[in-house]
Amino acid sequence: MMKTTAQLEIERVDTLIITVGTRQVGWRSKDGVVRCFGADGDRGHPPHINQLYQELGIERGFYEPGKTYMSWSVRDLGFRYYEHCQEWLGGDFSSVELLLDYQIIADSVTKGLNHIILWATNQPETVPWNYRRADTCWLAQLMKGKINTTWPGVKVDVLELTVNANDRHAIREEFENFIWPFALEQRKKSRLNEFVLMIENKGSIPAIAESLEICAAALVREFQVINASPIEPPNPYPPSENGMLSALLSQRYEMVPLSEYFWPLERSRVISAWERGDFQEARVWLSAHQSRHKSLYQLAEYLALSSNWEIVRFAENRQIENGWLRSRLVEQLAGTEQVQQWRERLLELRTNPVLQTWETVFLIQLQLERQNYTTTFMQFSQTVERLLYLRSQQEKWLDNHIISPPPNFNPYGRPYEPGFKVLIDGWSQVEKIRASDKWYKLLDGIRFKRNDLIHKANPVTLREMRSLWADNGFPVTISERSEPLMALMLEVLQKVCDRHWQIPQQPLLQSLYAWGLEILRSEITLS
Repeated sequence: MMKTTAQLEIERVDTLIITVGTRQVGWRSKDGVVRCFGADGDRGHPPHINQLYQELGIERGFYEPGKTYMSWSVRDLGFRYYEHCQEWLGGDFSSVELLLDYQIIADSVTKGLNHIILWATNQPETVPWNYRRADTCWLAQLMKGKINTTWPGVKVDVLELTVNANDRHAIREEFENFIWPFALEQRKKSRLNEFVLMIENKGSIPAIAESLEICAAALVREFQVINASPIEPPNPYPPSENGMLSALLSQRYEMVPLSEYFWPLERSRVISAWERGDFQEARVWLSAHQSRHKSLYQLAEYLALSSNWEIVRFAENRQIENGWLRSRLVEQLAGTEQVQQWRERLLELRTNPVLQTWETVFLIQLQLERQNYTTTFMQFSQTVERLLYLRSQQEKWLDNHIISPPPNFNPYGRPYEPGFKVLIDGWSQVEKIRASDKWYKLLDGIRFKRNDLIHKANPVTLREMRSLWADNGFPVTISERSEPLMALMLEVLQKVCDRHWQIPQQPLLQSLYAWGLEILRSEITLS
């Protein structure tokens, strides 16, 4: 029974980009109150900025005398506290509080985060002071100091937007010129040739937040990109013990892969490619949705081996046995019993050439459903011949004189390899089937049609395939659907098998394929 989960799990994070807003940073004062650098007594916020100036013993001034809307703000205050940490506290940034990002960073470090980019504003002098006063360049430096102190193994870079903070075009151009080359370079440095980017853009103004999200979304075809959004407390400034309003740190956050925006459209393309057996194409579409369907992304890679007839390579792939089949989420969705069956079948497949050959039934069906009748017939006839050949080897037809080399065969050259007709004749002798029997005529007709296809490059139609059975006295259902013809081919394949062979009802590849398709169609989340 299939199980479901809606849990999103991110296995790793390489780089986190944070757009620094005015209320991103706080300061734990000597009285224990955490004061926010962006809380200025407006919109229901406490007058923390005034109190922070008072704590430094500085009277808050104005950029232009007499203009109250030009009072010193985040830019000036951040610079003064940065100097305070460096010069008076000897580089101690422990009193700085990351109001929105602490929990995100702490969790991401456990998943490999080693690089944080703080993107702040530092607008040009052409912008009036009533806008420039809210620049976050010095808040970013305070954040860097705090992060370096708390997580010394994490590299922190501060980048500054030196354009007007409302100029969406210029901001987007800055992001575009940086993010794509940066991501490519980071992936090149990666041992696994992968790069996972997380962005946090909640604190910044809309023009910056939107621009970063748009530019990051452009990466999803090549990289995993996750948007981490802090959830602010319902009451962000509760009273402390001394009655002062103290800022609370965000304890929770939501993670949304940016690829989620494209999933409703691309899901149909994944399903279409999967149904057609084009697993390489399915894998391309799934690459952007690994946080949702990582195990399907991996399974598509494994199934692609089969579509190239690399059945043995598929069976011997240790990543399937030791990685994919041991995945907690695969077991959670497929069930312990199903996973165990897959594991046992995989181990049998490695050493059993009969089972390896039987797996091609899956490929035959894929081609038939795509109405590629010529390819279907070629794979079918080759599988019939392969099964007969395996019987000849296991039952020692040559040693038991059931089949014989031609009179002019040189026994001192290569070992004798019987052709299709010799194998059919040997099989009919073992099974005591006469040349006038409909089964002999059918196999001989398959052989003749196969040779005609190879020698003359004549394509095979659905009607011609059905005629092979109908002309030899087999009941045939006239239908455009694939099931009746597939049933006829399966009957032939089962007929030529040794009755002692343990042939599964469904090939392993078919089982994995059907399971993956069910997940895609039912919209079960598989991370």
